[in-house]
Amino acid sequence: MGRPALTRDDVLEAAAGLVKQHGPGALTMRKLAAELGTAVTSIYWHVGNRESLLDALVERTVADLGEIRPAGRTPAQRIVSVARILRRRLRAHPHLIAMVHERGLTERMFLPAQQALVHEVHAAGLRGSRAAEVVRAVHFQVVGHVLVERARERAPGRRPGEPELWEPGTAEGDSALARALARPADPERLFTASVRALVDGLLSAE
Repeated sequence: MGRPALTRDDVLEAAAGLVKQHGPGALTMRKLAAELGTAVTSIYWHVGNRESLLDALVERTVADLGEIRPAGRTPAQRIVSVARILRRRLRAHPHLIAMVHERGLTERMFLPAQQALVHEVHAAGLRGSRAAEVVRAVHFQVVGHVLVERARERAPGRRPGEPELWEPGTAEGDSALARALARPADPERLFTASVRALVDGLLSAE
């Protein structure tokens, strides 16, 4: 039985895989052709030149990040769920997200998440500038947290590290606090706690 015919989706899927693993700089038509076991001319036939390929990848990434389905019984719970979903998607595709940003489509990429937040903020009874403040605050919290996570992951090993820095003397005598700060942070738990506190404060503000 012959090999299935190559499709445009096959090309984009393979290109996304290369970018995800090695970054946009690793994406060449020759490497992509080798990954797919085909000729470079076949890649050009399906997606055009490299710039056209990058544009198609960006469009695909924007579409993949688009739909967000909140979960929870209350608007506050659903807003937190939107934030958690967005964080997971940004964490899963850092190189592809960087490509979207470089091509000036960042705001378009975030629009579906912001629209989901608008819906939940309206459900909480907020309108106008107060609603906009909540949407933007949650959005900035997500993006800022992801940037900090990525920076910590890429940073070289820190010396001294937190276990060496934190002891009762540097925690005002609070031994339990010192032990907790000496342990590695749980980014998911910390993110959820911070977003919940932010949302509760914003929705209850006079």
